[in-house]
Amino acid sequence: MRREFTTRPVLLGASGRVGLRIARAWRAAGQDFVAVSSREGMADLHWDMDTAPPPMPQMAGQSVFVLSGAVPGPGADLARNVALAEAGAAAARTNGAARCFLVSSSAVYGPTGADAVPENAALAGASPYARAKIAMERAVAGPTITALRVSNVAGISEPFLSIEAGGEPALDRFADGRGPSRSYVGPGALARILAGLAAAVEAGRDIPPVLNVAGPEPVAMADIFAAAGREVVWRNAPEGAAQHVHLDTSALAALVAVEPQDAAALWADARATGGAA
Repeated sequence: MRREFTTRPVLLGASGRVGLRIARAWRAAGQDFVAVSSREGMADLHWDMDTAPPPMPQMAGQSVFVLSGAVPGPGADLARNVALAEAGAAAARTNGAARCFLVSSSAVYGPTGADAVPENAALAGASPYARAKIAMERAVAGPTITALRVSNVAGISEPFLSIEAGGEPALDRFADGRGPSRSYVGPGALARILAGLAAAVEAGRDIPPVLNVAGPEPVAMADIFAAAGREVVWRNAPEGAAQHVHLDTSALAALVAVEPQDAAALWADARATGGAA
C-alpha cells in the first residue's frame, strides 16, 4: 500500500548511482519529488552544477537533498565535492528551501573499532575521499544545513560490487579470526529515511547539523557473501586495513524509523531498486 505524502523534496544528483535508486524507490512508494540531474533528459530539471542554476521555485519551503559528488576512481577529482556541495547549498538558500541535506560519508570517521560511533566522534578518516568529505562538511556548515554521513549503501559498495562482478573476491581476515564489518543501508531503506527527514522538516522538528545514516546494526561482510550463496576466500588483512566502520544511529532514530536489515534484506533491497529507471 502506498503512503500519503505531503512533502515534495528536491533531489540533486538524481541520475547518479545513489540518486537513481532513491528516485526508483520514491516513485514506487508514490513520493512526489523534483529530480535534478546534470544529464539532459534524465530528470525534471537539468543543471550541471558548474554553471549558475536555473530558477528552481520548487525548492521553496521544501527539503533539498544534494547527492551530487565525486567518488573514488581513476582520474576522479575528489576536490569537486566541496564545489558541488557549495553550489547545491547556495541554490537551496537562494530558492528558499526549508533545509538542505548534503550527503557525506561514514568514511570521515576512518576505522571505528567495534563500538558504534556517534556524530561527535573524531573525524579521523585519512583517505583522499574522507578528507574531501570532511572539507565539504566544513565548507558548507550553516543553520539550515545537515550533513548526512551515509554508511555503505547495499548494491553500490563492497562487497556487493565484487560479488556481482564474479570471479573470486577475497575478504581480509584480522587478528581475531574475523573479517570486516560495516554499517550498511539498503537503497530503499535510505529512500524512506530521506522521505522521513523531509517530513520531519515539514513538521517543524529540530534537525541536527550532522546525522549518521545507516541501519541500526552492522553487518559482517562474510554474511553478505553467504546470503549471495558465495564461499569466502580469505586472505590476511594488510596493515592499515579497517575491520570495523560502525555508526551509532540513535540521533537519526529519534527523527525517523530506522529499519534493521540483515545481509539477505540488504541484497533484496539492492535488487529491488537496481532495475530500469
